[in-house]
Amino acid sequence: MLKKRTIKIMPQASIAALSGFGDLLAGFILGSLLPTGIPWAAALYPPLIGARGAIAGSIIGRLTSALNVGLIEPSLSKENEKLWEILSSGISASILASIIASIPLIISGLSIRPITVVLVSLVTINGSTLLLIPLNLGISFFAFKRGLDPDIIVYPTMSTIADIVVTLLYLISLRMTLNSLIMFSAILVGISFIVVIKWAIGEFIKVLLEVLSATTLVIMIESVAGLFLGEALEISDKRVLFIYPVMLTELGDFSSIVGSLITTRLFLGMARRKIPLLDIFPEILGVFTVYLGVFSFIGGVLWLLRGNPWVSILTFLIAFPVMLVITNLVVVLSSRRFDPDNFTIPITTSSADLVTTAAMAAAVSIIGG
Repeated sequence: MLKKRTIKIMPQASIAALSGFGDLLAGFILGSLLPTGIPWAAALYPPLIGARGAIAGSIIGRLTSALNVGLIEPSLSKENEKLWEILSSGISASILASIIASIPLIISGLSIRPITVVLVSLVTINGSTLLLIPLNLGISFFAFKRGLDPDIIVYPTMSTIADIVVTLLYLISLRMTLNSLIMFSAILVGISFIVVIKWAIGEFIKVLLEVLSATTLVIMIESVAGLFLGEALEISDKRVLFIYPVMLTELGDFSSIVGSLITTRLFLGMARRKIPLLDIFPEILGVFTVYLGVFSFIGGVLWLLRGNPWVSILTFLIAFPVMLVITNLVVVLSSRRFDPDNFTIPITTSSADLVTTAAMAAAVSIIGG
């Protein structure tokens, strides 16, 4: 029975893991096109990626769990109120998160124009949220109708696509004039306002506050991740940047799969133990096997770039047990007072960014880049 559960999850986890390789493109785009003349450009990128992940994680986590337990139907019907509540709270959060993500940089002491930083953040976060919602719904509905588990398929697939979209929007917005930023921001806020005003129903305010709480924590975590990234780049060279986004995505996807499996079991009343991870140990073993192979492949990519292939493997082996503990704690603690879907994926994936970056810095210092 346990062996069957391990084997059963591996094909779906493999699909999710393969989708993460698209972040090699995000790494190439970022490393090649990030403007060198804007001193704060690199510093703002991690908080934006983190904020996007927090909001998308909340939307996807609640959507996939609601599909699995029958709270929503896989359709865009007006009667599907729970679905519209999820989407409207996510869109609202993306606007407010743009401001939150800008604050650490604005108060950092760097010579910047605050309005530019806020508008760049808005175009990146709110713009990517609006662009990706249709695709998110399409993949969720498709997976559910085909008998696949959306908890396993959706976030890993969407996170890769989202990282590419966010990276492109960020690089485009950095090159916009202030007038262009104002115009595009006004259009995005207008579209968001129309959706939110019409569909801000049910527990909209409660959910929005929970999402923003998680997003604020995520941005704080991502700011620390930026420090570790700087440390890693001082020890190594820029070659690690080409695999950095894909490592973040893959370990975040791993954590999101584990977190989603636990929250769904909690909703269904199937979590029997005080440590929910023990209930899904066979699935964890299957997912670990898949992602060990993934990080080995990433090591091969780094080797082709004349880097040390063991960096990615050691990074995974260091980060894996840490993320299991964090994911379990987040689910258990958040489920006591809140909807764990609003916290689990956002916090675990951003924690995965921090843990992955710290583990990479440790790996580089131990074996060299």
